[in-house]
Amino acid sequence: MRALQRQLVAAGHRVLLVAPEHNASGSSMRFDWGATSVTRDEGDDAAIGITGSPATAVVLGTTALYPAGRRPDLVVSGINHGPNDGSLLAMSGTVGAAVAGTLLLDPPVPGIAVSAARLDAAVPFDAPANREHLDAVATHVAWLLSATRGSFCDEGRVVRGRTVLNVNYPGRPVAELAGVKVVQAGRGAGLRIRFEPGPGGTYVPRVESTTAPSAADDDGGALARGYVTVTPLSGDLEDREAPRSELERRLGPRMAPPAPARGRAAE
Repeated sequence: MRALQRQLVAAGHRVLLVAPEHNASGSSMRFDWGATSVTRDEGDDAAIGITGSPATAVVLGTTALYPAGRRPDLVVSGINHGPNDGSLLAMSGTVGAAVAGTLLLDPPVPGIAVSAARLDAAVPFDAPANREHLDAVATHVAWLLSATRGSFCDEGRVVRGRTVLNVNYPGRPVAELAGVKVVQAGRGAGLRIRFEPGPGGTYVPRVESTTAPSAADDDGGALARGYVTVTPLSGDLEDREAPRSELERRLGPRMAPPAPARGRAAE
């Protein structure tokens, strides 16, 4: 996250960093309805930690912490440690934060969610090799943002306010990337989750990695071949391709509310 902030500022962007103070992995678009505490970085006025979720950070940052009289034209979420491809993106707090800008802000703000696999999964994410990798990824993201900016902003105004780009980087050096591909999200999660009985009447989740089937043209398949994947998502939750006429036919007379039952008059 800090690496991305540095590179975006170096590229000339005005950046306000607002993020949870805790690990919020798997929080999707969870929103905090109670009071949220804010802590400003003593060494950086443009970096703020909050006690809420990533989605809360986006709304709080835009509506209360952003400079008065201004609004961001893009939400950039990440860099997440590890990929958010396939159906896992629905669970991702990184993706959820970007989508929150399109759904919970009025007018909506488009977004980019960025995730990157580690170069060496066997060592901590903050090991020197992984830090250098994230710096290189952040530099590449700054380029990608400049290349796609016209998709979000046109002559100083935001367009496609409901669009989010989900961007994933494979676990290989940026200099060795195969390229960038715009792909669809895969259907697999690569995980098998089940609950087992735990102590004191609780149940504990157990997670196993699986080999999720990936098509050549989806994000998982492209990542495996060394490509950066870009998957357009929409904050418009309506499924316009759903078979409406068929649903209406199946519902039939049930679409009208049932007539109230007649009760016996009191004697």
